[in-house]
Amino acid sequence: MDNESGMEEKFIQNGVLLKKANASYISALNAEGILTFGKCTKTNLHVFEWKPETCEITDSESLESGWSLVDPISRQPSPQQPVQPATIATSTIVERATSEEPPAGITPKTKLTIRVFLRDLRGLETHKDELRFYNHDHTVHSVYLFRQTSTSVLLQLLERFRCVRKSTHRKNFYRCIDDPDQDKLQKSFSELNIADIRARPRPRPYMDMLSKLANVQQILPIHRPASQSTIPSELRLSNLNASIEVDSSNEHPDGGQTTTSVTANGVSETVTNTKKLAPRSPVHRGLPLDAGTWEDVKCPNGSISDPERVKEIIFRGGIKPDIRAEVWKYLLGLDVWEHTTQQREERRAHKTQEYFQMKFQWLSITPTQEHNFTGYRERKCQIEKDVKRTDRTYEFFAGDDNPNLAKLQDILMTYVMYNFDLGYVQGMSDLLAPILSLVQNEAESFWCFVGFMHKVFANFDIDQKGMKQQLENLRVLLAFVNERLFNYMRENQSENMYFCFRWLLVWFKREFSNSDIMQLWEVLWTGLPCPNFHLFVCVAILDQEMDVFIDGQFSFTEILKHVNELSGNLNLVAVLEQAESIYLQVKQTLEESSKEQYHELRKIIGEQLANSDGGTTGNTDEDEDDDDSCMSIVNERSPEEKEILQRKLDEACDLSLSYMFF
Repeated sequence: MDNESGMEEKFIQNGVLLKKANASYISALNAEGILTFGKCTKTNLHVFEWKPETCEITDSESLESGWSLVDPISRQPSPQQPVQPATIATSTIVERATSEEPPAGITPKTKLTIRVFLRDLRGLETHKDELRFYNHDHTVHSVYLFRQTSTSVLLQLLERFRCVRKSTHRKNFYRCIDDPDQDKLQKSFSELNIADIRARPRPRPYMDMLSKLANVQQILPIHRPASQSTIPSELRLSNLNASIEVDSSNEHPDGGQTTTSVTANGVSETVTNTKKLAPRSPVHRGLPLDAGTWEDVKCPNGSISDPERVKEIIFRGGIKPDIRAEVWKYLLGLDVWEHTTQQREERRAHKTQEYFQMKFQWLSITPTQEHNFTGYRERKCQIEKDVKRTDRTYEFFAGDDNPNLAKLQDILMTYVMYNFDLGYVQGMSDLLAPILSLVQNEAESFWCFVGFMHKVFANFDIDQKGMKQQLENLRVLLAFVNERLFNYMRENQSENMYFCFRWLLVWFKREFSNSDIMQLWEVLWTGLPCPNFHLFVCVAILDQEMDVFIDGQFSFTEILKHVNELSGNLNLVAVLEQAESIYLQVKQTLEESSKEQYHELRKIIGEQLANSDGGTTGNTDEDEDDDDSCMSIVNERSPEEKEILQRKLDEACDLSLSYMFF
């Protein structure tokens, strides 16, 4: 799309802060603006442009993704002045051609704009969320802070367009490359001018020999059987000539090759030799775990005899509502499968005491402490806001002064004390609400919530590293399973999968009804058939919507809007059946492939990444080695130290109670 400054836009991001620039732009420092990357329509050169946020933009509906997209309707192309290649230039935009005088009383509209051509830069460097432009003399040209997204999105796009190449000697540095002819490598062969390419003079000894051999029949009388093809030799030679000169092979992201060739009639054909997928076998859901089967697996002492069989039944059909609360406590780690009835009761009593001990900690914080504790105060404020709007349409949380809302808030506040490093992040209340509505006991709901958070802990990393990795895994999986849909999304700059952000963050909580989400979660908590089965659920939904995307020629904005509108309109049984079918297809394909291929896919399905508890985000040994050494001191308290600590705690509680009454 061409904008008013004569640029064919390929990337645009709002909320980009100008941190450093030429002294001429000191008034714009620390101002938010729009950073655009595209191609100048007059010079055919790639260019960056930053200007304050005065352009008309439309925010996406996903709060999590933070994307802002250009409104293609409201923008109209207009004449502009010729652009001179300069390191930084102030762009003056007028509504008429430069050869005409503006009407009387109308002054040209001037906007403060930083524009730099890619070829005038030596390279780009990333530092956290900053993007630095460097001149050819190694000085800093300008620095930008990405406040709503990561710089990796832009750099991936630049690498895909072959505008930058990552340095092998300097970490996070990308050398700029700008060749006007480079875009021909990015287009499909149907868009190329094949005659123009073939007209370029170059030695062709192999083709010259073939041409001479093709004329042998004019010298020697060669008689062919009538059954052979009667295609003229000129056409056959033309076919061979076109295919040899234009054939190209590109490495597939996961180890295959894509070959593009041009036929005699000038039509390009793309053949992907990436893999041969196994057939997708139909899958049908089974019966849920009922009270009779649950009693059958209980031993006389109260322990569960065959937890793996129980998980298999739950994966196939879920759990009957009448025993769901009891079974969830096992799936989420409050109860232990091997514990007897007595051990289970003792564990619950201990956990209940521990919960109320942590709850007392935040309840006893004085107003002065809260005033001086910014982190605590901000988390408390956010929890109070989110609780008021969590699942209020359901009867359990409906109405004003609902005591269940107070329970929801108390559990989230106690989790802040349980894990202050993470604290509270928006979305956690969505995960807790179904658990509390089912279990209802406050302390037991808390520990079930802790077990759930252990499985999705990385979703709430402050740097979103866990979410980015899951989106990348989803991209790899979709490219392998449904190449047609993935290619369409790549052509429409949607292969980053950001429209699936909400699905992954709260495990489809807002896409299904309360009863459906309970069934989906218990299926995922089993860890079957692989730790990342929730990614296959994503692929199954996208697979079902493929025709809608492609036939409707949806852009990124339209895909995002359609995905949000799927909320409440998905058939859980159909999604789970298709997700399992896709998993079995991938599993069989990998089993029939060499062990040296598809390493990323094998990690995704858990072949190389074992996880004993079936979660998706458990700590690895490497992470445990990096733990703070203070944790070892806490974990290695002697019985005497524990006794002293408990005595001090009891004394503090007694004193605090005595001051309340005297």
